[in-house]
Amino acid sequence: MPPTKKIPLAEAVGLPLAHDITEVNPDKGFKGRAFKKGHLISKNDLEKLAAIGKSEIFILDLDADQIHENEAAVMMAGAFAGRYVAHDLEPREGKINFQSQKDGLLRVDTEKLLAINLLGDPSCMTKPTNLPVRKGETIASTRIIPLFTSRQVIEQALKIARPEGIFHIIPFRARKAGIIVTGNEVYHGLVEDRFLPVVSRKLAQYQAEIYQNTQLPDDKEKMVAAIRDFIAGGCEIIVLTGGTSVDPNDVTPLAISEAGGRRFIRGVPLQPGNMFTMAWINHEDREIPVCAVPAAALFYPHTAFDVFLPRLLTGQQLDKKEVAALGHGGLCHFCRQCVYPVCSFGRG
Repeated sequence: MPPTKKIPLAEAVGLPLAHDITEVNPDKGFKGRAFKKGHLISKNDLEKLAAIGKSEIFILDLDADQIHENEAAVMMAGAFAGRYVAHDLEPREGKINFQSQKDGLLRVDTEKLLAINLLGDPSCMTKPTNLPVRKGETIASTRIIPLFTSRQVIEQALKIARPEGIFHIIPFRARKAGIIVTGNEVYHGLVEDRFLPVVSRKLAQYQAEIYQNTQLPDDKEKMVAAIRDFIAGGCEIIVLTGGTSVDPNDVTPLAISEAGGRRFIRGVPLQPGNMFTMAWINHEDREIPVCAVPAAALFYPHTAFDVFLPRLLTGQQLDKKEVAALGHGGLCHFCRQCVYPVCSFGRG
């Protein structure tokens, strides 16, 4: 049980209550909790406490090595918040929430998060790393589990989190995108192109603008030339559509490779969008992401393209091990009403 001490009401300002205080008001037909255990008594509370009949109250009598949940939450919040992350200035029921200050990609240091939660008393909960978030959106919350804890434990949590914090936001910014629609049937007008509007809409969600676009037949050399021209022309990401399967005519992945694609990843353990392909081409000391979107993007609201696009637009360069780990959670639920990204798809 927490250490307690009974003191006169007038001396209780700034101190935490040791127990709930109940109010009974027959005129209002009310009986319930007026003040929660651990509530820090303010000057404004004194009149109400007196009206309830309290002239003396029990408060928590913490020693120098003990810290109340509200104080602990404030200390942790300041250390846990990274770049472009705001937080509540005061705890509510011992808890402080964090908010994104930008439209961007949430990045969580999951190793730090695990280490802090393993301490026992501190508790920190976040939304999944690599989740696209909007300005003002709640992204995390923290508190301690008991009403009070030792300062040593909180200092351990702060040491783990500092100096960068546990989570930060990578803001989306306007990027110049190039789209290359491939396929003989589209190029020759036999089939209407449906890729361009789909890809354009998805890029626009993350502030990317269509800087250049073209249609090409299944001709590897023309694709290679277009990729190089788009990069030389200032495109910061290039998206090719179609031509990613095992059909001999599907030469898109080969074109990306021959155009200079490095860290080449053909196919990902996510479905739909299993044949999604990506690589990076170095141009003037910049790494330009180039990716190929399979036909699944035309038939499903969200595919592997949606999982990787915000990461590519915020400059992430994924390796094969990181991509392979996404197989856990890589199968879409194919819900009747899609709720992506509020689901497990692509979370790893």
